Amino acid sequence: MIKLKYDPVAYVLKNGNLHHKLRVFLAVSREAGCQPLIEEIKSLQNPDGGWPWQLERGKPSRTMDTARTIQLLIRAGEDKGSRVIKGGVNFLKARQRADGGWLDEDPELKGLIPEEWDWTSTEYSGTGTTAEVINALLAAGHPRDARIERALEFLRRAQNEEGGWPTHIGPDYPYGTDIACMDDIVRAFINAGEPKRSHILKRAVDALLQHREGWKEPVGASSALCVFLTLGYPTEHPYIQELIQNLIEAQRPDGSWNWFGNLPSNPGQTAHCIEQLVRCGMEI
Repeated sequence: MIKLKYDPVAYVLKNGNLHHKLRVFLAVSREAGCQPLIEEIKSLQNPDGGWPWQLERGKPSRTMDTARTIQLLIRAGEDKGSRVIKGGVNFLKARQRADGGWLDEDPELKGLIPEEWDWTSTEYSGTGTTAEVINALLAAGHPRDARIERALEFLRRAQNEEGGWPTHIGPDYPYGTDIACMDDIVRAFINAGEPKRSHILKRAVDALLQHREGWKEPVGASSALCVFLTLGYPTEHPYIQELIQNLIEAQRPDGSWNWFGNLPSNPGQTAHCIEQLVRCGMEI
């Protein structure tokens, strides 16, 4: 079996936040280190039920961080009916917009969002954010009700002509299909019961193939890999083998991956790469 040259787990444990570390421990089955992380993450929940920006104590609650934290805690064994999970679910439910989606980024976070994040918006609903809220609500045992149906319909409307999705809707989004958000969206449809061979998911695969040059970047490779695995492609499939090789080649000597280009190493992206490679059977 092909192995990584460098240790990504050590990088995340040194540089990541609580969320990143717990994701990695769960991925590589290191249960012994999970409980202290779980308790500390639960202690960070804000009075409004959400979790703060980047899990930094005292920061305003962020929809994306809350949706992902709910899913992570449930994966780690938190009871779906616990006060912690119910508080997070209520926070998310209260923020759905009239178009069925959730804001790409919460307006309260304007001063925290890095200036270089020019792909984000505090005015328009986000596709990846909406998908992760769907995933969180379903993971928490929330029924597939009118709220989730409106969210799914928002995602259907947001799918572009080539079959992909932008990070958020609105006239100020200049980038077209963003591979990086497609894994969350595909998981949302699958979790909601969409058939794997449905028209919407076939078009999503078409978009990934049209943007195959993006597979060379870690953020594109890990997202595309997650999509193909979620859709049931076997690990020996040429697409999956190509993406695994791309990630192996893109790993940095400190064990990390970045998003793309010359951007700095990123613990969240590294955790995502670890998760997908473990799903492929790779020992980390």
